[in-house]
Formats: sequence, C-alpha cells, structure tokens
Amino acid sequence: MNCKKRLILVFKRGIMKILILGLGLNGGGASAARYFAGKADVRISDISPRETFGPLADEMEALGINCHFSDKDPKENIKWADIVIKNPAIPNTLPQLSLAKNIQNDFSYLFSSPLIKDIKLILVTGTKGKSTTVSAITHALNRLGNSAIYCGNIGVSAFEILKDLENRQIDKKPLPNYIVAEMSSWQIHDTNIALNGVWPNTELTILTSLYRDHQNRYHSLTEYYDDKLTLINDKCKHILINIRTKLYVDKHTHGLKRKIKLFPTLFNPYAGNKIELMCAFNALKLLGFKKDEIIKALSSYKGIPHRIEQIAIKNDIMFINDSAATISEAVTFSTSTLYPLSYHLICGGTDKDIKALGMLPALKSATSILLLDGSFTTDKLIPLLNKYQLPYYGPYNNLRDAFEKAVDNAEEKKGFNNQMQVVILSPGAASFGMFKNEFDRGDSFRRLVGEYVSRA
Repeated sequence: MNCKKRLILVFKRGIMKILILGLGLNGGGASAARYFAGKADVRISDISPRETFGPLADEMEALGINCHFSDKDPKENIKWADIVIKNPAIPNTLPQLSLAKNIQNDFSYLFSSPLIKDIKLILVTGTKGKSTTVSAITHALNRLGNSAIYCGNIGVSAFEILKDLENRQIDKKPLPNYIVAEMSSWQIHDTNIALNGVWPNTELTILTSLYRDHQNRYHSLTEYYDDKLTLINDKCKHILINIRTKLYVDKHTHGLKRKIKLFPTLFNPYAGNKIELMCAFNALKLLGFKKDEIIKALSSYKGIPHRIEQIAIKNDIMFINDSAATISEAVTFSTSTLYPLSYHLICGGTDKDIKALGMLPALKSATSILLLDGSFTTDKLIPLLNKYQLPYYGPYNNLRDAFEKAVDNAEEKKGFNNQMQVVILSPGAASFGMFKNEFDRGDSFRRLVGEYVSRA
C-alpha cells in the first residue's frame, strides 16, 4: 500500500495519533510538531532530558503536546501511535521501530501532497557541497524571475514547506515554481521506505560528490553510496553528477534510461574561481538559462552560514567559519579556496569512522594547525601529523584556547611578512562531545570572533 493510501486510512479512522520520535536540536522535530499541532493528538519522545531543549520544550508543551523526555525506551509511545514521524538521526535498527504501525517523515508527506503536482522539484544529495548548491540554485532562480524555495538537510523542514503551500492555497496565492531540496543519505533511506520506492517526478536530480562518511552508521561504504544513488532514477527529467563520481554511478545504475550530465563542464566559469558554484552553474544551464544571466544571478550570492563563511576582517586577519566541514576532504576543498593567503587551521573533533588522509593537503599547506580534542583527533589526526612530521598545537579541550592561539599565530606571522592572514575553523570531524552539533560549534566560533573584533 502506498504512502497516500496509508495516510487516507488513518484520516478516515478519526483523530490521528502522531508520535514525533526524536525532537532533536536542528528544528526538524519541532517543525513536525508544529505542523500536526491542532490537527492530531501529538506526542514527542526524545532520549534527552527536558533541560536539553530549554524554551523549545516550553513551546511544545504550550502547543498542547505531550512531551516524553528522557524516554530511553519509546516502546509504549510507538505502540500508541498511528503514525511515527522518525528523526533521520534515529537508526532504522532501533528494535522498538518494529512495533510501529506506520513510519513517515517530512519528505514522504511533502512528496505525497497533491500541492506539488505542478511544482518543479530539484533534489540534491552528495557527501559535500549540497547546502551551497541548494542555496545558490534557489538564490539564482529567484533572481532569474522564478519563485523558488528550499528545504531539507539545509535547515528547513519539508513540513514547513508543506504548511507554506497549504497557507498559499487558502490565501489563494500562487505556489512557487521550484522546490529545491537537500537530502542526506539518511533522509533518502527513510523517504524511500515511506514511499515504498515510488518517488515523485523531478525536474533535476544532482549528485554533488561521493566521499567516505557516516561509517559509524552504515555497514559499508557501498551501502552509504547506494542510499545516495536512490535519487538517480527514471523519474528524473535531468540528472547532473560530479565527474569524479561517474565510474561508480555508471556501475551502480544499470538500466537507467535517462542520460546523465557531468559537471564541471569544460567551459564552466567557476572552475578556477569560486569552485563551490561550479555545480549550481551547470544545474542552471541544464534548466535552460543562459550563461550570462546565470553569472549575473550568482554574482549576488553571499553563501550560507557555517560553510566557508567569512565572518569578519580585523587587523589584516580574516576569520572564516567552515564548521559544517565534517569530513576530511571538505577541509581540503575549503582551504584550497584560500590560496595564496596563509591560513591557521582549527580542526579535529569526534570520529565518525572516517579517514584523516583526505585532510593531508590542507594540513601540509597550513601555516599553523590547532587541534580540538576528540576521538578523531587522538586516534587518526595526530598519528597522521606525526607520520608526516607536521607540527601542531593542542589538542585543546575548548574552542576558546584554540582560537586565541590561532590569533596569536596569525598576528605573529602578519608582523613577519606584512600579509593578510586567515583563521579558519574547518574541523573535518563531528562535533559531539564538545558541542551540541556543528552549528553550535560554528556559532561558538562566531562569538569568539565577535569578541576579538570588539576589542579596542
């Protein structure tokens, strides 16, 4: 039975009983709760204690939602629910999930809605480069006279988009021309199960890159990659992939009828400058826009928080927040954009079963290296640095000490060669332990930069 039929049956039985399994701190659980509040009997189950959520817990309870915090065994709540809305961070191997009558997520609801019938969908996945590609395409489409909105792993739940579409319909306002969605491998996996493998038609599907990641969650790298490739199917009008992924994609997408396009193309104007926009440029070309108008539209794109985000410049020191770089290859990519400036790299953190070797070019080119403490740092990064005899500072058990040492090094180097220096937070690792998530880590870095800039 497909997703639409299952949801209709639940509606027919009367008031729905909805369980939000995993409130989380990134907004997805809260968006789901807000969407269903007043429409259904809603409960929240989360393993974390109430104090973790602060004012968010107050808001949920004010909406009349029955919140079960510190819920280490959600069995009874799962059995109670007609529908479980599962946070993608919760693994499908959780034994209690076998008790669920129906498991859905925000994308399964959005993709099952008749409101998207005439909206062009652009789905973007990949190990790195997803968020920048999604936000850049959305920005350019709006600049080019098309109404476009984004959602997904970029920080906007599909439930928020669905609510917006419903409100537009009620107010008799036009729907957007495009929805641009960033989908993580976990979201793709959960959505594919919820939709029984029946995906909506898409105008464009994009694979930005494939690197080793999330091996603390997947049994193999192939399993992780294959979740990504689920999006590449014959429901796609256009398919665009990174040229470096071509061999793997060709091998693992047998029988695909659609022609796959590659980026960057030979004459991509961003190939040697602003390389983070290469994918967006070729995507917009595939959608039928002209080169000059694309370049003009992208010229006003300012980037997004936590991804090669220039925060400030003071005393000839540039501060860049790249906290969303959670794999080693992302650090090398981000620092490659800084040439020929000298940079002082704050990196390291918690391991998620990935290799440090992909960070080696960035480490070799760094003027100084400041390490944040964590399992990735101690087990993989420090041995790599020692192997190649690269000096480092730390590991530090807090960001402030690492930041202050990086600034000291930058000021000393600037005094020596009178050239601009860069202090960049690009960890190449997960944030858990020292921070709530990578966004909390980036916000902490931003606050430290603010303190430095405000000094007399």
